[in-house]
Amino acid sequence: MKLEHDDIEASAEADIATTAANQPEGSAGTPSQALRDVLSRFRFDEQSTPSLRRSPRTINAASAREKYEESESSLPTLSAGGRSPKKRTGSTTDAPEVKRAKTPRGRVGIAPPEIYAHLDPLNDHLGHDPDMLDVMICGINPGKMSATVGHHFAHPTNHFWRCLHGAALTDRLVSPAEDATLPDNYRLGLTNIVERPSAQTAELADSEFTDGVPALLRKIVLKRPRVVCFVGKKIWESFVKVAAPSPQNGSNGRGSHEEESARAEILVGDTDAGSSTVGVSGKRAVSKKKAPARPAFTFDLQPYKIVHSDPNAHVRETLFFVVVSTSGLVAGYQLKEKIEQFTLLKKRVEELKSGTIDTSNMSVIPIPPDLL
Repeated sequence: MKLEHDDIEASAEADIATTAANQPEGSAGTPSQALRDVLSRFRFDEQSTPSLRRSPRTINAASAREKYEESESSLPTLSAGGRSPKKRTGSTTDAPEVKRAKTPRGRVGIAPPEIYAHLDPLNDHLGHDPDMLDVMICGINPGKMSATVGHHFAHPTNHFWRCLHGAALTDRLVSPAEDATLPDNYRLGLTNIVERPSAQTAELADSEFTDGVPALLRKIVLKRPRVVCFVGKKIWESFVKVAAPSPQNGSNGRGSHEEESARAEILVGDTDAGSSTVGVSGKRAVSKKKAPARPAFTFDLQPYKIVHSDPNAHVRETLFFVVVSTSGLVAGYQLKEKIEQFTLLKKRVEELKSGTIDTSNMSVIPIPPDLL
């Protein structure tokens, strides 16, 4: 490489000397001018140079640059005050801007029934005779996995069966395939407030929850369980909205749902001195001090009950308990916390059997005459 470089330098020096010698006398030739004349022979000449193939990458880049410049040219210019306009539109007309509705990312819409029409609803497991159930467990609706295999809470990520075992409501870990054995073996029943299956709860309309309340009331009247346990707060809210409406929605004169929630807190001794109190009649005594904020929802017994009028009934009252959803998608509650709620359910059932729970101040949910 060094020899080739020396040859090039020697050739260039010779060319420069020859160029200088060929210049006419009296011309203002300089070494730098001679060098430029030599280098001019290596100048690119488009006519004498064969056309080269353009790279597709170069073509695409040039095309993109043209589109970018074209789009930039259509943008509005700055106003005279130096501030950019608040709205930008692609057209030059003064058409009004259309506002799009904001939709949460990943939100699931209501699924039409025909999407899961190939899946069958699940059978209830509520036992043969009235008064035999300690707990009637009410879920939301059959999931896709449960409807496919034909058993309740069948998805492997659902914590339901582990909660039953962890709370000693069953003496072993029962599998979903054994769900029909719960009434006879453990005095537990299974049902849902919505019959049709779906992959997610969000695919159900709110009206489907409320439409399922009359059928659930009928099951309670026929089976007379000691406790109805709602697996999910939303089921309870839909149930009490229909079964025990507030006065403004047309009720039988009981207090509002907020007042009943406050009374439930007072029953367990959470009354603040100087604040308004609730007497046995359920009427709130007005106080000059501001009423306390509505108490947070508690996953426990709720201040409502159903009184059974059948003279042959062994279970005279049915109470209501709420636990969090056992779905594995509920990230706010871990398995340990869910088991604690089911353990509390077992404790309340034992207290109810022993007669240590005072239900005299609970609101009575009326039963429609056609269900009696």
